Amino acid sequence: MAYKPVESYEEYLKILENYKDYKQGTYQSMTLEEKIDFFDGIHTEHVPMFDEDGNDTIGTLWDYGEISKEFIQHPEMFSLDDISKFLEMLDDNCYQPSFMNDTLKVIRSIIRYHGREGAVFFLTHLSDIPEHGQEYGLCYSFRYLIVDDVAFPYLKEAVMFVNPSIQEFILKIINGEIAGLPALSKYAKGLELERIHELKMIISHTLKN
Repeated sequence: MAYKPVESYEEYLKILENYKDYKQGTYQSMTLEEKIDFFDGIHTEHVPMFDEDGNDTIGTLWDYGEISKEFIQHPEMFSLDDISKFLEMLDDNCYQPSFMNDTLKVIRSIIRYHGREGAVFFLTHLSDIPEHGQEYGLCYSFRYLIVDDVAFPYLKEAVMFVNPSIQEFILKIINGEIAGLPALSKYAKGLELERIHELKMIISHTLKN
């Protein structure tokens, strides 16, 4: 379960106290679950990056970077169920957008590794995305898959294997019919726009048959 962001400086200082003896490189001895927890902890400040003077000398930020690279480069360490753990982390209000981009890259990497099964799992677990993470989860996540030459073919296959209610929901995402979210085509150009249209046609055709 993803953390809720730290809400006060006082809470942050209490958390910081637990990391006063932290050593850079500690991530190397962590289990996968501990790394996932650390990854989300950085996003929500449950793992502090800076000391009380604002210096990034704790070592956690460096470890976060190494964990992020490991997650993206070695998706074979993840099961399909792990996709949900990262979907739950998405937060449109995250103070550092690059953290959400890291999360989307991990999700994409796991889907690429698992192929069509990964894409089907992603589509059937969109409900795991928290309400406060829908822009990243329902817009950017699709765009990350659509523009990717490896992931897009899996996504095209997957939309034909999910049930009609999910297909209809995906069409709503594409068309911008989810309250507060833009159509996928709003900022798309060239190949991305063509692929969005292709995905829409595949789903529409599948629903008719």
